[in-house]
Amino acid sequence: MIKNEENNKEMSQKLFNKNYVLLWFGQMVSATGNSIQYIALMWWIMEKFPSNQSGIVIGWMFASNMIPVAAIGPFAGVLVDRISRKAIVVLSDALRGVLILWMAYLAYTNQLTTFWIYFISALMGIGAAFFRPSLQATIPNIVPDKHLTRANSLFQTGMQFAQIIGPALGGVLVGFLGTFFVFALNGVSFLISALTEVFIDFKQRYRENEKSKSFLRDFKEGLKFTYAKKMIFWTMIIASLLSFAFAPVDILIAKQVKVIYHLGALELGYVVSAFALGMIIGAGLLSILPELKKKHNVIILNMLAAGVLFSIMGFASNFVIFLVLSLIIGVNVSISNVLFMVVLQRIIPDEKRGRVFSVLTTAGTVLQPVSLALIGWVSAILTNSIIFLALGIMVTFGSLFMYLVPGIREI
Repeated sequence: MIKNEENNKEMSQKLFNKNYVLLWFGQMVSATGNSIQYIALMWWIMEKFPSNQSGIVIGWMFASNMIPVAAIGPFAGVLVDRISRKAIVVLSDALRGVLILWMAYLAYTNQLTTFWIYFISALMGIGAAFFRPSLQATIPNIVPDKHLTRANSLFQTGMQFAQIIGPALGGVLVGFLGTFFVFALNGVSFLISALTEVFIDFKQRYRENEKSKSFLRDFKEGLKFTYAKKMIFWTMIIASLLSFAFAPVDILIAKQVKVIYHLGALELGYVVSAFALGMIIGAGLLSILPELKKKHNVIILNMLAAGVLFSIMGFASNFVIFLVLSLIIGVNVSISNVLFMVVLQRIIPDEKRGRVFSVLTTAGTVLQPVSLALIGWVSAILTNSIIFLALGIMVTFGSLFMYLVPGIREI
């Protein structure tokens, strides 16, 4: 008995313990399938609709996915702290797998209409509203604190590696096998992810009186904690504006590739893969470099660089330059995201992480449906270069405002 306890204690001190590896592997499998479908579905819409309408359809598809996250996110976070995070994660992935298989069936029988795309996207958003805060709250529990930066970096590296494989593979699979096969593959990947998560010990901690509180009181506590921590609160507001600016980037990229450069699904996959490769490089650097004691300058300057590069993307004279810009922006965004996630995971108590991360997720997505709904009409009026410029300037100034956030220089 004592020997088993010592082995378990030793395992818990390692970064690559069973729980972390299973969670990492499961999410990489589902992320690969999801990125394959991402290309397939966007290209299906662009083939079915004229260029002046496809942007609207894609925008509403993304908006229908984001609206549930924004609407139910804070309430989902209360459940994430009150009930088993393991059950939430497993069921979320399993149900999303079933939904994608249903989409595959509709595509196979030629019944996949915009209604079904919006409807399934909305249900996927509900699953994500529960899944994301559960995952974010769990990582600090299954790896030791000294490895937290590496854990988040490697997790993001795996997810982005899937983004490299998926889009490029998706472009090939769509061309040779069609959307039905691609959708089915994604559905199966979610089910595999759910299966691996069954064997994970999430090590969730509760306060003794946590479950005895009312749902409403828990909800208010999450909001109160977020508002009381001024650094979290004001950063959340700025992040919401940055999310508004970045939300339509996928639509703008698809239009740039198809309409401006007159290229196809394969090249669209290359752009998405280039951004993902940049994310891997950024996360990889953080995983091998010594941990920074003061992170605020690195976080802000990388977001500032991303905003400047984003503003000039639409003026890229050829596809190669566009690819390079996507790569560098990926590096910048990755470094900022990983470092800020580590800061949040350390300063938010485990019993409140679900609620706080849900509030942050809601704030980050609440303006995205607006942005996505508007972009279709805006892109029909303005050129891609002007839209990229305007949104990039928004990101640039938003990043500069981060220096005014109370307490930001202490992280």
